[in-house]
Amino acid sequence: MFETLEVGKHVKNSDFSTLQKQLRARLLMAQLDLAKQDYPVIIVVAGLDGAGKGSLVQQLNEWMDPRWIETNTFWEHSDEEESRPFFWRFWRSLPARGQIGIFLGSWYTRPAQAAVAGDMDTEEFALYCKQIESFERLLTDDGALVIKLWLHISNDTQQARLQDASPHRQTATDHPYELRGKYNRTLEVSEQLILATDSSHTPWQLIEAEDRNYRDITAGELILEAMEYRASQQPAGAAPPTRESEPLVGKQPTVLDSVDLSLALDRDSYKSQLSMYQAELRDLGWRAYLEKRSVVAVFEGWDAAGKGSAIRRVTRAIDPRLFRLVQFAAPTDEERAHHYLWRFWRQLQRDGRCTFFDRSWYGRVLVERVEQFATAAQWHRAYNEINRFENQLVEHGVILLKFWIHISEDEQEQRFLARQETPHKQHKLTQDDWRNRDKWHEYELAVDQMVSHTSTHQAPWTLVAGNDKPYARVQILKTFCQTIRQALEPQS
Repeated sequence: MFETLEVGKHVKNSDFSTLQKQLRARLLMAQLDLAKQDYPVIIVVAGLDGAGKGSLVQQLNEWMDPRWIETNTFWEHSDEEESRPFFWRFWRSLPARGQIGIFLGSWYTRPAQAAVAGDMDTEEFALYCKQIESFERLLTDDGALVIKLWLHISNDTQQARLQDASPHRQTATDHPYELRGKYNRTLEVSEQLILATDSSHTPWQLIEAEDRNYRDITAGELILEAMEYRASQQPAGAAPPTRESEPLVGKQPTVLDSVDLSLALDRDSYKSQLSMYQAELRDLGWRAYLEKRSVVAVFEGWDAAGKGSAIRRVTRAIDPRLFRLVQFAAPTDEERAHHYLWRFWRQLQRDGRCTFFDRSWYGRVLVERVEQFATAAQWHRAYNEINRFENQLVEHGVILLKFWIHISEDEQEQRFLARQETPHKQHKLTQDDWRNRDKWHEYELAVDQMVSHTSTHQAPWTLVAGNDKPYARVQILKTFCQTIRQALEPQS
């Protein structure tokens, strides 16, 4: 889930001054406008210890008028709080209509810390998440705008910052929001917490916090967008938008930039590895069948990325009686009359067999988002719907694989031109393919957010280096074998 939050997004110091002037002026105007409205703004600042939550809150108070902002912290619990139900301390701190309340440490603190420390079991943690979701729904149903920011930093950055003993790094408590020394466990709990409480009415906004300038500008802009959007909506409880572009900070690195497109295989290595992994996959396919373990694989990627040829290398290794390959285009009238996941649910094969999806349910957050076939509320809600759908598959015992085949813009253009000149491939190239190239950055941003919201511990994305087709095919086959083999190994 956090892959897209360690890609090196940043804002130069020389640009920060200009950007913050624009942002500050608009935030103040939005704050003044809020004073005339009949709803409050509730900002939750959460994330990893050392990510700069306190520094960000201080910056927000500088950009806006602090007289109409109440910053709440809950580091230490009084006897008065402990003698009342858990949510009492938050109810009493909620901002009045027309005002802003910032929660630095919130209703997320206790379950996060307790789960990381091992003081809360899975059932109790799930109950807390349901209570949080219900609490936030009560707030938004009454018209409140709830903005939730999650700040992420890498393990190395966290260690460096926690070891910083300079005065500006001193915390106001001996018990910081996150527990030190348990980074990996904290990420596991954080993913569970985000997935369980990410909804269309209170979505999480995930921010890479390695660079302070980028963190502050991005957080400020997300708050501004949400406030301006809410002010323009008549229905009470209108959900805040999800970012579709980055007009202030400009184009930033995405998770796709981490894919090394120079990787390639020579012909001899390709033939050798192809044969080896196909042979292993053939055996694993029958083992999965005998053990009644289904395999579901999703193939997504750029136009001309090589999905078809990669799928063929997989299906050649598996007995045709054991799999079904399903291809999807625009939904039919019958499919539009149902929930968009309906057409995928009905294609799933029985236990022990494989279902391969050439394009999938991710169309809702990719092409339907970019081409505006789905509203912002619909495609943002889809992240949670997809995660729940995939979780049901995995809990049933399905072995789930998800591939995004990545190629460069130049490589795509070369493949388009080659198709144009090859008679038996010309049918693969349409005017829509050329038109979509003009929206490359929009799709790139959509993929980046798709991975951040849906690459989970149970259902991770595999980003495939696709400029060299032989390398991509082998990478996919190797991932198939490793994933299925690991799933079928006896659990100790």
